[in-house]
Amino acid sequence: MVNKKALVQKYALHQGFHWSVIGIAIPVLVLIFQSRGLNLQEIGAVMAVWVGSTAALEIPLGGISDKYGRKKIYLLSLVVNILGCFILYIASNSFFTILIAAFFFGASRAIYSGTLDAWFYDTFHTAKGHFTYHKAVSIVNVVVTIGLAIGSLLGGWLPDYAVSTSMKLNSIYDLNLIIMCLANIVLFLVSLVLISDDKAEYHNSPQHKYNEIIRHSIQAIQESFSHIILKRIMQTTLVFGFVLSSVETFWQPYLSELVSNNTYGVSIFGVISALYFLMASASSLLSVQLLRLLNDSHRKLMFFTRALSGVFFIALALSNHVYSFTVFYLLFFFLFTAGNNSEMVLLNDNTREEQRSTMLSISSTIVTIGSVLASLVLGYVSQQYGIQLNWTFCGFLLISTSVLFLLIPDKEVEATV
Repeated sequence: MVNKKALVQKYALHQGFHWSVIGIAIPVLVLIFQSRGLNLQEIGAVMAVWVGSTAALEIPLGGISDKYGRKKIYLLSLVVNILGCFILYIASNSFFTILIAAFFFGASRAIYSGTLDAWFYDTFHTAKGHFTYHKAVSIVNVVVTIGLAIGSLLGGWLPDYAVSTSMKLNSIYDLNLIIMCLANIVLFLVSLVLISDDKAEYHNSPQHKYNEIIRHSIQAIQESFSHIILKRIMQTTLVFGFVLSSVETFWQPYLSELVSNNTYGVSIFGVISALYFLMASASSLLSVQLLRLLNDSHRKLMFFTRALSGVFFIALALSNHVYSFTVFYLLFFFLFTAGNNSEMVLLNDNTREEQRSTMLSISSTIVTIGSVLASLVLGYVSQQYGIQLNWTFCGFLLISTSVLFLLIPDKEVEATV
C-alpha cells in the first residue's frame, strides 16, 4: 500500500509540471492571437468558443472518466492539447483555423477536468499514514502555484529569447507553442510512470455505454443541486466564478488608469502578478492554520474568508493609488481563495466514488457559467458606469452570499478534516 506522504510528493510534482506547461501560454495568449491578425472582437469570439467548448463537454466527459479510467482520459487530454498547439502554430491568419484550435484547447480542459483530482482523492484515502486530505491539498496547491509562476516567467521570456537569437519563426510567440508541444509530450511520458489507475473498463455495447454515461451524468447533476451540502457549494461556486471573472478581466484596465500619470511603466503589472502567485501560495498554506483556529469548521472558515474578501473588494474598488490598490488586491485574493481547500474537501467527502470526476466537472462548469455571465453583464456595466460600480456590486454580492456557507449543517461538515 502506498504511503500518503510519498503520494502527496508524487502528485504535487506532477501537478506542478502540468500547470507550469499551462503557464507558458498565460502571459502571451492574446498576443499570439493578435500576431495571427485577429482584432479584439475576433479574439472575443475565439475565447467564447474556448470557454463554450469546455462548458459543453465538461460534465459528460467527467462521466466517461468515472466509468473508463481517469489516467486514460487525462492522457487523452494531453494529446488533444498538443493538437490544439499544433493547429494554432500553423494557423497563420486563418480565423476559422484559430477557432478550431480554440475548440481543441477547450476540449482538452474539459477532458482533463476532475480526472486526476478524483484519482488523487481515491488513492489518498486508501493509502497508509496520518496525513489529512486538507493538508495534502494545501501542499499540492502551493506546488501548482509555483508551477504556474515558473511557467508564466518562462512564457514571458521565450519571445524575448526568440528575438535575441534571430530564430526563423513566423511570430516571436511561436516558440511558446513549440515548447508547449514538447513539454506536453514529456508530461505524457511522466504521467505514464507516476499515475496509476486500476479502474476496470466496461465491455458493453457502445450504445449501452453512451446511455450509461448520460444516466450517470444526469444523476450527478441532480445530486449536486439536491444534496444538503453540495447544493450550497454549487451556489457559492457560481458566485466565485462570477467575481473571479470580474477581477481578472478588469484589474489591468483599472490599474492602467492609476499608473497613467507616473513613471511605473508596464513592469508594475509583472510585479503585482508575481506577488499574486506568492499570495495564493500563502493562502493555501495558512488555510490549514486558519481551520485550526476555527475548531476545524470548514463552514466557518469559508464564511469569514469569503465575507471579508467582499469587504476588501469594495476597498479595492475605491482605491486611488498604486500602493493601496496593490495591498487591497493581494488581501482580496488571499481571503477569496483561502476557503478553496475546504470547499474541495466538502465536495469530495460528500460525493460517491463513482461520481467524483463528474461532480468535479460539474463544479468546474459552474465556475465557467459564472465567468460567462460576468463577461456578458459586467462588461456592459463597466463600459457604461465604470469598473468601480462593477467591483462594488461584486463585493456586496460576496458578502451577502457568504451566508450560504452557514446553512451547511455543522455536524456533517466537521466529520472530516
